[in-house]
Amino acid sequence: MRQYREIFCVLINAAEQITGQYSLSFEQYLLLKQIHEQRNITLSELADDTRTTRSAAARKLRALLLDGYVEQEAKMDDRRVKYLRLTPKGTRVEDDIHQVFLQSARTWNQLPSDLAPETITDFFTRYQANVAIWDRNRPKFHRPVTRTRRQAEE
Repeated sequence: MRQYREIFCVLINAAEQITGQYSLSFEQYLLLKQIHEQRNITLSELADDTRTTRSAAARKLRALLLDGYVEQEAKMDDRRVKYLRLTPKGTRVEDDIHQVFLQSARTWNQLPSDLAPETITDFFTRYQANVAIWDRNRPKFHRPVTRTRRQAEE
């Protein structure tokens, strides 16, 4: 069981490395993916579909809105209901990350299935070390600092 948890952690870290290149968490990417797959989804539906609370989904969504990945549109007959959809920028980023995940899955699929547990553990240990080296050496993207309206007025 411990090995499965370690493998799961390695895979999640690898996913975070991929999404981190776009200054997104893996959870934010999952929101982008869900919005992409379900046109005209509301925040409540998004929270239900991702099995999270509405407030947690709203926090993650707020950053996606501010960064221009997602936009809201009010329903014509009930302005309180807001539909979420990806902007062209959000669509590009979702597709880019999706393609990287697909390529990664193809690579994982090429691993032989008859490996001994020690070989698999050794592989993941080296893989995690390589990811750590790659993360230290990759160029960092820094989200631009935006000033609030009050700061701009001062």
